[in-house]
Amino acid sequence: MNNDASETKCIGSGRRDFLKTAAAAAGGISLATLLPSRCAQAAAAKKTGGWEVLFDGKKLDKWDFNPKAWQVKDGILWSPGKGGNIFSKKKYQDFTLDIEFNMSPGCNSGVFVRMADRKDWLHSSMEIQVLDSHKKGAKIGKHDCGAVYDALVPSVNAAKKAGEWNRYFITCFKNRVFISLNGIQIIDMDLNKWDKAHKNADGSKNKFRDPLKTLTHAGFFALQTHGKPVSYRNIRVKELKALGECPECGSKGPVGWYCCKCKTVCAPKVKVPCEACKKPMAAGTFCKENNAFHLPDNGVACAVCENKPGMVCEMGDCGYSLCMGVKFCDECEKPYLNKGAGCPECAKKKAKK
Repeated sequence: MNNDASETKCIGSGRRDFLKTAAAAAGGISLATLLPSRCAQAAAAKKTGGWEVLFDGKKLDKWDFNPKAWQVKDGILWSPGKGGNIFSKKKYQDFTLDIEFNMSPGCNSGVFVRMADRKDWLHSSMEIQVLDSHKKGAKIGKHDCGAVYDALVPSVNAAKKAGEWNRYFITCFKNRVFISLNGIQIIDMDLNKWDKAHKNADGSKNKFRDPLKTLTHAGFFALQTHGKPVSYRNIRVKELKALGECPECGSKGPVGWYCCKCKTVCAPKVKVPCEACKKPMAAGTFCKENNAFHLPDNGVACAVCENKPGMVCEMGDCGYSLCMGVKFCDECEKPYLNKGAGCPECAKKKAKK
């Protein structure tokens, strides 16, 4: 479906199975965007895990909108399908946006990010499509749910049926865009490859008069109302200040991002002293002597649930599935804490035989 070589090589049944399994273990959350947890962090930030609530089911004081187009009903942000978009009052640059949405039959909506100009919202931002496209199965395109509209097809159709709640984790960091829908990573996008007007990385045409690579990074959020009723809830954002790099293949992503090429996680690109050999080693590499990953003392535990490296996050509202160091066993199809000896469950079964 995705013809961009860098994206295509990361797509496969093994990766999808891993994401589904890890998401199930993590309470349905797939996006793993870790932020450094610093000792000097403010008490308020610790309580919220760094998240800023944009809609709590009561107030819309952080948004500009037409009251006839957007209303709060029973804790839900609802639109009848006409009357204009709703815009965030504040601009965000590098972030993870956590948002749930519910589509009516035939619904067509969208989540806009990095919007430079509200009056020119169609061309000055990226739209993450919200569309009732569950029934299409695998035959989805650049205009279906989960797509970066008119630019990139999601790796899999992860949308639920109309009337059911869906959940996006949308991460933008510099020129990288990562999206998970309902616990499955569906977009891994490098905007540097969208360097021509009206043209996508795979050579197909798009609507944008400017290359996506050149779009401003700091911008507003917006939710679209477009003909059919749509609902949103539990909207929050976490601003990002750190980027990690996989020590094995060099792929970049938010710290803690699962690397589908290496089947490991991205660690901060720093050297740390090994507890066993005492030598400075690259964070994220495995120490056979210590039987553990080389990791810095600060900045690798999950910022919300505080799980230690290697644990699968068990908090339903955490936003992370892999805190650090988890690998996926292709044999038993379960994630496990990688300590260099392979999957412990399969090892037990083999020992019994």
